[in-house]
Amino acid sequence: MQNNNKSKGFRSFVKEKGYYIVLLLCAAAVGTSGYFLLTRDKTPVTPEATVQTEVPASSIGNAPTQKAANAVATQGAEPTEPTSPKRLVTVRPSGGETVTSFAADHLAYNETTRDWRTHEGVDFRAEADQSVTAAADGTVYAIYEDQSYGMTVVLQHTDGYTTHYANLSEDVPVTVGQSVRAGETVGTVGDTACVETAMEPHLHFAVYKNNQAVDPAEFFN
Repeated sequence: MQNNNKSKGFRSFVKEKGYYIVLLLCAAAVGTSGYFLLTRDKTPVTPEATVQTEVPASSIGNAPTQKAANAVATQGAEPTEPTSPKRLVTVRPSGGETVTSFAADHLAYNETTRDWRTHEGVDFRAEADQSVTAAADGTVYAIYEDQSYGMTVVLQHTDGYTTHYANLSEDVPVTVGQSVRAGETVGTVGDTACVETAMEPHLHFAVYKNNQAVDPAEFFN
């Protein structure tokens, strides 16, 4: 009688929990199959079977190192000494005295505008309609009406130099592209510089080296 009750109790337990038992058995079977599939073909690799590509030490970081070296060399290099302006100018463009000096690195008072501003050139006293001559051999690079300094002729020279002749009259005897020799006429003194109308007739003369203003006084001292 007792054994019969135990049998009934076991069957009842299986009946009630059978679904979970089957699910557990299936999960165990899947896990066991996966383990064998993953480990069946995995062959251990010995250190001798490992292939490595050796990179020559000389090529490691060569490009960045070279760039850095070039940058340091560039920063530490001595600047190239510009050609002496005394080798460029051979003729004074106007025979008059200097009435306004070079002031590119500081402010100077302007009688016309009544303010303080830079002056990237010098003003030579001259007579109205007086001839203005080329200070050095060169080529006419530009002829234009400057908003501040009026009619302007620009001559291009060697070594990055240009000379600028401003406050000229409207009648210009040269053309762009024309070669001129030192002492040849490039214009006449006028009254076209609107920022210098309070001054007596004069020539506004400027010199630039690679677009940087140079004191024209260096040419004549």
